[in-house]
Amino acid sequence: MKSFFKTIVAPCVVLISLLGGCSDDDSVDQLQEEEFLSAQIDGEDFMVDRSKGLISCQKYLNDYGGIDLLVNVETTTGEFMEFYITDYVGARNYIFGNNVFNRSWMRYGMTDPLGDWYAATESKLLQTTFPFIEILEDSGDYVKGNFEFEAHNQSNNSIKLIRNGNFNFRVASELD
Repeated sequence: MKSFFKTIVAPCVVLISLLGGCSDDDSVDQLQEEEFLSAQIDGEDFMVDRSKGLISCQKYLNDYGGIDLLVNVETTTGEFMEFYITDYVGARNYIFGNNVFNRSWMRYGMTDPLGDWYAATESKLLQTTFPFIEILEDSGDYVKGNFEFEAHNQSNNSIKLIRNGNFNFRVASELD
């Protein structure tokens, strides 16, 4: 019986343990952990991940019981992008228009040279493309989606075209 255990059972137990310990879950977790925001700003590539800047994505309970989503991304060179979605309900397309009840906005800016461009709901300017954020997935831990907007700087009337935006963020929530 001892020889049967040594030659057959023990190697099988070791083999099963090794196979069970090696799974594809590690590679899936690493892909899911990747946080980034990428877009084209006036045709130039803009990319931020945890190694090139700061990323913050949070859900907040607003004053009337709804949920708001706030995203802040900043590069080490001083460029930043922010999104604020009021009455966030998860995966869907959020279009910002001239609705005075919707306080949502998107913003791009830089510190050198100083500039701040907004696509806000109260903008009365005619826009060729309605600003939108499409949330493709919201697992509770991560938010993934895409966006596009035309941002206006009120101080000098300049326009920034933000196109082909994509993101994947880990969500920190005050709701937990």
